[in-house]
Amino acid sequence: MPTQATLCPFCRGLNSGGETRCYRCGRPLPGRLSSGALGLVQGVLGGEAPMTRLFIGLCLVVFALCFASDRRLPFFSGQFSMSTTLRFGALVGSLGAAQPWRYLAAVFVHYNVLHVGMNAWSLRAVGPAAERQFGKARFVLLFVLSGVLGFVVSDHWYGGMSPPTAGASGAIFGTFGSVLGVAFARRDPNWKQILVQNAVSLLILGLAFPVNNAAHAGGLATGAVLGFAFTKESRKLKLDLPFALLAGLLVLLCVGSVVLSATSPVWRSVRAREDSQEY
Repeated sequence: MPTQATLCPFCRGLNSGGETRCYRCGRPLPGRLSSGALGLVQGVLGGEAPMTRLFIGLCLVVFALCFASDRRLPFFSGQFSMSTTLRFGALVGSLGAAQPWRYLAAVFVHYNVLHVGMNAWSLRAVGPAAERQFGKARFVLLFVLSGVLGFVVSDHWYGGMSPPTAGASGAIFGTFGSVLGVAFARRDPNWKQILVQNAVSLLILGLAFPVNNAAHAGGLATGAVLGFAFTKESRKLKLDLPFALLAGLLVLLCVGSVVLSATSPVWRSVRAREDSQEY
């Protein structure tokens, strides 16, 4: 039976079946398993807005982990158990001060299908434009810092007694805020209109859903500052490498923060209390 031709994932050269190296670029050809994994990674990170795709992917992976831990899938009104959301990075009370990595991990934790669906849709709608505007590395800084500082603002707003909170909406509001910062830096006369539109969005969300407006406002303000700074930035080429290195580190920290939350004993004690209440 003839072997199937292989497409090189690096240079897209078509190789005959049984070849171990690409005839065009000379790189080793991956096997079926590694070829499928490489294709999946390229599908997520390739094409338009790879960092937007990456952050959406992280939100969905963490949501899948919550589903696997909770063994149920809340859709609209319900939500995962407290122990499950804490397991992967949610914030509550003064937990952020004790475990500061949660300010980052919480960005990727969502409570139900509606929550993750709305944030994934919103990020897919606004992320690519911001990524084109600032570049991949600066977009990573914009997203991560807006999400983290949004939760820090929330903690200060509630005086260290924050209600359970998580989600990427503060980071998404940061991308909205960056538009305001760019408009202000360019002395666009419409910057006041953009500010009013964002304020109205915050108000509507606050009235329609039980959302964390403090985190949204903190993310919005952070995004506006970063959008202004990136627009006013001089000699961008000299900062491209440092920003790229910092962005790479932040992406690793995103994953590491979720892992640290999962290894924390906090969620286990909460799970034990939840189990005891069931019996």
